[in-house]
Amino acid sequence: MGDDEFKELYGRMRQQVFSFAAVRLSPEQAKDVINSTFEIVWKKRDSGPSDPAEWPAWVFGIAKNQILQEAQRIRRKHHDNRFIDESALDMARDPDIAEIVAVSDTARWVWRQLTPAEQHLLNVAFLGTLDKTGAAGLLGISVTAYTTRVTRLRQRIASLHADNQSGEEARRA
Repeated sequence: MGDDEFKELYGRMRQQVFSFAAVRLSPEQAKDVINSTFEIVWKKRDSGPSDPAEWPAWVFGIAKNQILQEAQRIRRKHHDNRFIDESALDMARDPDIAEIVAVSDTARWVWRQLTPAEQHLLNVAFLGTLDKTGAAGLLGISVTAYTTRVTRLRQRIASLHADNQSGEEARRA
């Protein structure tokens, strides 16, 4: 992978990696994941896939590892600081971020309600760059099964989101 190919890959996938990470982490932590992910992609560019069609899956694999490492770091930090709520500290320092945090909190809540299989399907279906055939192949299922599962996942996410919104309204009342 050359310099121009890396720049193109970064430009094309930066927002996707951010979205992938922001579901699981705060916006600031998601930005850190972007940086660390693409730093690793750059360092390993010569040992990565030679086929450019495989680069997005490779990048998401690296991003997933970076997210896991960041989550472990957060757990250690929280343990060391007696479980201080980092998002509350961020809001106290910068109240302009409140809207972003609210959206991210809802997305993280929905994410935590999904089963591991649903989380994996979400990653492949909505946060990747694969078409239906490639995504079905990655999951080891037929395209028909893939589209059925994605439809069911959309319905489940919509239901979870509605449940969360009605719960928020009830808490406000």
